[in-house]
Amino acid sequence: MNRSRPLLLLIGALVGAGTVWAAGQVATHDGREHIDLAGWAESRDAWDREMMPGARWATDELCSDELPCDQAVTSDTLTMYRFDDHADAVAAARWFAGEAHKSGWIVVRFEPGGLDADQRRAFVGVLDCINVGVTEDGVEC
Repeated sequence: MNRSRPLLLLIGALVGAGTVWAAGQVATHDGREHIDLAGWAESRDAWDREMMPGARWATDELCSDELPCDQAVTSDTLTMYRFDDHADAVAAARWFAGEAHKSGWIVVRFEPGGLDADQRRAFVGVLDCINVGVTEDGVEC
């Protein structure tokens, strides 16, 4: 009997498990997880300013134990919240209900009357495609 065979089987199993784990990590990676909202709070881009007039940091006033975001930017038309925990983003989007859009770890809460339907679609279309090739809804960017 070949005594090295069990060792080779064990090594093969470990390599196989490692490959499956690595493939899962690549498949579940979402580049939006670490998006910094500073780009919107301090933007000089005309389109950003049109979509978010009066944008400013609001983390200290909006993020709390009840709304555990780690960044928030507010404007006359919408507020963006970034969460460390994806489950917190899901909960916030549900809490804001029909006036919200979740994009990965970011939730956008639209101010009533701030942007029309086309502007909202344009804004979330840009947000959904940051750092990803395909959105959560399966749309290719």
